Amino acid sequence: MSYVLIKKYDNQHTHIKFAGSFQDQAVTWDTHFFTLDGYNAQESIKNESLKQFFHIESCGNDVFKLTIVLKIPEITEPNILKMMIMVRQYKNLTLGRHEYG
Repeated sequence: MSYVLIKKYDNQHTHIKFAGSFQDQAVTWDTHFFTLDGYNAQESIKNESLKQFFHIESCGNDVFKLTIVLKIPEITEPNILKMMIMVRQYKNLTLGRHEYG
């Protein structure tokens, strides 16, 4: 399983691209991957009830912007790979923001 590291901002936020599928078509996921604490800090959010979420937006030409925020202590190589597996295995992805957990 491979991805392209665009930028690792810190251990709370990483920007990567990886191949996957969306609604039965091959796509590139242009992904900003955050820890919950990292997202809260970047967005200056004081909402302690914010849940994990992913947000999907179409960028055209089979590229989709994916923002994914997970309640994990830090972004590591194993966490990146687990996140990619999660996205690739989720069968009912749709545009927009989806909270869970």
